[in-house]
Amino acid sequence: MAIYYNKNNCNYTQLCYNIYIMKKSVTIILVIILLMTTLFALVGCKTSFGAKNVREQIETNLGWHTGGSETCVYDVFDGTVKVGSYISQMDYVYNKSVSLSTTVEEQNRTLENFSGYKFETAMSATADGKAYERYTVSYTDLNLAPILSYTKEISEKTSEIIASYDTKRINVTFILDGVVTEDSVKSKSGTLTYDNSYVYQFARTTDLTTALSVSIPTYSVDADRTNVTKSNFTMAYAAGTTAILDSDFMLQRQFTVTNGEQSESASGAFDEKNPVSETTDEDGNVTMTYPFTITSSIPSYKCTFTSTNSSLVKGSISCYIAVNPMRMKDGERFASRVVVMMQEGKMTYKLNSVKYSVVVQ
Repeated sequence: MAIYYNKNNCNYTQLCYNIYIMKKSVTIILVIILLMTTLFALVGCKTSFGAKNVREQIETNLGWHTGGSETCVYDVFDGTVKVGSYISQMDYVYNKSVSLSTTVEEQNRTLENFSGYKFETAMSATADGKAYERYTVSYTDLNLAPILSYTKEISEKTSEIIASYDTKRINVTFILDGVVTEDSVKSKSGTLTYDNSYVYQFARTTDLTTALSVSIPTYSVDADRTNVTKSNFTMAYAAGTTAILDSDFMLQRQFTVTNGEQSESASGAFDEKNPVSETTDEDGNVTMTYPFTITSSIPSYKCTFTSTNSSLVKGSISCYIAVNPMRMKDGERFASRVVVMMQEGKMTYKLNSVKYSVVVQ
């Protein structure tokens, strides 16, 4: 997603009685406080989604373990007309020097001994008679907190944006047809701050039910003004949606056999002769996971991004996240929670292929 842009007198007996009543009241109040404290403590046992537990979510929901690499290719449509292609890639990087190259050599950046994730996207399209290209690369820590990002857009002019993140500020360098300007904005510690170049990838890590507020840098880039601000976006999820693609994929789901009776967790046909896995619990219940038959109708969660300042975005922005692990018909590994479709205004990105692998570092 590229974004540019709340006294009464009384005798001794009465006094003793009043003191007794007060003591009793205090005792009741203390009991209530203790019960409430215990209740809140119990509620607190369930960890809510936050900046400090993204890594746990990644491991649980996505399985991006050491050496993970994922490449998704999309067809880009302007309405119903195919106008280009879009590639999104995620790679796990361990203890390597990484760099960013720009058109101004003095603005190139390097991260030494970097461990975390690298996200890249590349889009090429022609719409309304104009050619357009966009390339992004972002480096994040293992909690997906941004460290360094780069965006290059080529249309009638060439613009580049380099953003570096620390605990206090987001520092941004703009390169507009070779002219360099700089700006920065305060970064509040503890907030969910992400670079807009990989926000769809972040959307996959959550529990896919609770609406979240995320802070995303927003840029103004033109001949007279280059600056950065922060905008809060609400990410709201809706279950029960389906993304209709132009390509077929194999989905993975579960059905359970208990005492000889079968019950599916979701509808659809499966190949009973080829289970992916089989587990048995302490009660003897057998859970078998099967690949569904190949389909282009992908059960999904829809994540919609709503800005507190709607003037920042032209049209709605949303993405569809696959409910079930999926792979190509001839793929070797299933990828979890794949972003199968994205919508940015009148532009739609539909998944054409996905490949997930584990590479030995």
